[in-house]
Amino acid sequence: MHDDIKRFSLDGEIDSSNLVEEKERLIQFLETQMRDSGFVPALDLEPQFTRNYVPARESYSFELSCYGIHVGKVKAWELAGIMGGKTIHSSITRSPKLSRS
Repeated sequence: MHDDIKRFSLDGEIDSSNLVEEKERLIQFLETQMRDSGFVPALDLEPQFTRNYVPARESYSFELSCYGIHVGKVKAWELAGIMGGKTIHSSITRSPKLSRS
């Protein structure tokens, strides 16, 4: 199972106005990218978010890491994730970006 886990990361700089909302928005963005690539969140592993204050710009530099397991592009939008090696089903309404020929 460990070999199947892939790290997805994002880094940058954010405003200091509302860190909690911004963190949640960034996690959603990264999870959407994961699902579009055919991965679902490894629910055993919490997203990791680190930040450092940049006084000169009154902002925070950040790094976000989420962990996913490949299940395929269609299943990625049907599952909430995988926990303990078992699939957790979901009712996500968004469909995958697949071209149908």
